[in-house]
Amino acid sequence: MFFIANTFILLAQAEDDKPFAGSDKKKNEVSSNPDEPIQTQETAVNKSGFDKSKLRIGPNLGVGFTTGYTSVSLAPVVGYRVIKYLEPGIGVSYQYQNQTYSGITSEAHTLGGNIYVKVYPWKEFFFYVSPQIYNFRFREKYTRGPKQAYGSLTYGNVIVGVGYNVKVGNNSFLSLGLTSNIIKNQLYNNTYQIQPLIGFNFGL
Repeated sequence: MFFIANTFILLAQAEDDKPFAGSDKKKNEVSSNPDEPIQTQETAVNKSGFDKSKLRIGPNLGVGFTTGYTSVSLAPVVGYRVIKYLEPGIGVSYQYQNQTYSGITSEAHTLGGNIYVKVYPWKEFFFYVSPQIYNFRFREKYTRGPKQAYGSLTYGNVIVGVGYNVKVGNNSFLSLGLTSNIIKNQLYNNTYQIQPLIGFNFGL
C-alpha cells in the first residue's frame, strides 16, 4: 500500500511539472511577433487622433441672374464631426451683386466670415447656430454720370436654424432646413427673416 501511495504521489507531481498544453506555442507566437503590441498601440493612437472621414466640406457656390440683376457668391465651410452629436466649423464668404434700375446701376461686394455649431439630437436632424460678421461695400452709378466712391458698412448677426442632412453618396450630404437672424440690422431691414437653408457637403 505504501508503494502504491508513493507511486500515485510521484505521478501527480509529474503531471504538475508538465507544461500546460499550448503554453509553449503561445509563448513562441508572442516572441515570434514582437511587433504585435506596437501595432496595437499605433491602432489605438490612430483611433483617438484626427479622422479625415469626420471632415465636412461645403463649397457652397451660388449664381443668380434675372433681368437687370446679377449675383455671384462663394461661401466655403469646413466642419469636423467631433462626436456623433456635435459638429463645429468655420467659413468665409464673398458675394458680388450688380443691379440696374431706372438708369441707376448699383454694385456691391460683401466679404465675411462665420463660425458655426451643429448639434445632432437624432440621426442627421440638427440644430444650427452661427455668429457671423460681414463687410458690405457698395456704390451707385447713374447712366450719364461718374461712378461714386464705395460706401462701407460692417455688421454682425447670429443665425439660428434647424435642418436635416439627406445622404446622397457614400460620404456626401444635402443639407435642407430653415434659418433666421436673431439680430435686427440694416441688411435684414430691421426684421426677422426666415430663409431656406440649402447646402451640399462631403467628407474625405
